[in-house]
Amino acid sequence: MKMKTFLVFFLMLLPCYLCRAQKHSRNNDALLQAPYVESEEEMAVTQKPGTETEGGKEELELHSDIWAELRNLRDMVVEQKVELRHLTTRVAAAESQVEALQKEHIAMEVRMVIAERLAKELQMENDVQATELAATQEKLLTLQQKLTVSEGRVEELEKQQEGQKATVQELQNALQVSKVAFSASLLDSGEGNTSGSFVPLIYRNVFTNIGNHYNPNTGYFTAPVRGAYYFRFTGHVANIDSTMFLRLVKNGQSMVIIGDRPTTSTDAEDNASNGVVLQLEVADVVSVELNGDVWDDHLFQIYWACSKH
Repeated sequence: MKMKTFLVFFLMLLPCYLCRAQKHSRNNDALLQAPYVESEEEMAVTQKPGTETEGGKEELELHSDIWAELRNLRDMVVEQKVELRHLTTRVAAAESQVEALQKEHIAMEVRMVIAERLAKELQMENDVQATELAATQEKLLTLQQKLTVSEGRVEELEKQQEGQKATVQELQNALQVSKVAFSASLLDSGEGNTSGSFVPLIYRNVFTNIGNHYNPNTGYFTAPVRGAYYFRFTGHVANIDSTMFLRLVKNGQSMVIIGDRPTTSTDAEDNASNGVVLQLEVADVVSVELNGDVWDDHLFQIYWACSKH
């Protein structure tokens, strides 16, 4: 910009200086070529001392100014050439840089095109994957629903299985408990009378005790399950002066009895027996109570027995 301004200024000044130089040159030529006619006034002027010297002096001063201006212009032109050279170098460097930037820009555009193409391919691939993911999620949702239904069915089956197990266990318990039976006599060994006043008889000589629900230490039978039980008990008297009275008791309440009067010389021994079917609940207690005397030995054993039906 500075260089352009200088050139414009130089071109504007150059015609002015040329015009002034041409004007003085023409004046000099006219003076040289014109016929010498000296008028009176001219003669008077020429005759004035110092007139010719002053005109030449002015011309010399004009030429000196012109040459000074031209030297200044030359110096300015030299400076502008140097500056123009520097500017040319800078412009060349800038052009090289611009060319490098253009190349880099072209490379960037190529890379951008490649990146856009790759982005489109990735977008297409992403769309495909998104579609597959949506289908997979839908399948997964269907499987989850099926799994939920299956889990519900499994839970129901587990509950049914637990109920069936409980039922089977109850049946097994009932089957095991259904095998309830015992049979026992009074004395574990030896013979003799047993006396008492409405006291439970303890049958210590146990023949059978299936399920171990009869206790030979207390004389009590405890019902393990609800059901119908058949009980039978007997009594024997021999050469005694007192009566024999036996009763079957359920939870402290008399159910059935047997008895006999004292023996005589003509009726020295006698037997009595009775039986009953009782509907028992779980933990009902049954026993035989004695009032009077009862005989027991290895020939005439008194016993009581029970079986569940």
